[in-house]
Amino acid sequence: FNVFKDIIAGTFLGILLVFFLFSLDYHHFIQLGSARTFRDAAFYLITDPRTIRYVENSLRLKFISVDIYNAKSDELKRMLTKIKNKQRDIEIDEKKVNEILIDATPFDQEYDELMVRANHLFELDKFCVNCKFKGSTTCGGRMNYLMDKYGDSQLKSKVAMLSFPQCKN
Repeated sequence: FNVFKDIIAGTFLGILLVFFLFSLDYHHFIQLGSARTFRDAAFYLITDPRTIRYVENSLRLKFISVDIYNAKSDELKRMLTKIKNKQRDIEIDEKKVNEILIDATPFDQEYDELMVRANHLFELDKFCVNCKFKGSTTCGGRMNYLMDKYGDSQLKSKVAMLSFPQCKN
């Protein structure tokens, strides 16, 4: 067991001595050619594109420069600010829509009443959507054409189509 302790202590002290000598060489207190060669070889390996590519593939990471990192980080911050602003705008718009819908509620009942009266006056319930108008066109198809072509409302288009006897039931 003592031999094992001696081996570990000797190895540890040897590593400390090597680091100490490399440190002295790095700060130019002593000149060790092997330390400089070791440092240059390590720097070459770290900066070698093949080594970098191998490490990136092994770790499934992509190393980028500090400038690119800062640029991407700034861009992300700008995008997050834009997203927060858009979310705030959406919340404001949703509040406005809800206010408009609340204000429009009384008009829904009036609209329904007017549509019942229009159905009675213009006999809209007698309109035949699937009846033949001319050729292969149906009355419903012609009504949709009038709405698309002239921007007419469904009510106006339906009343216009009721003037043709083939569109009445």
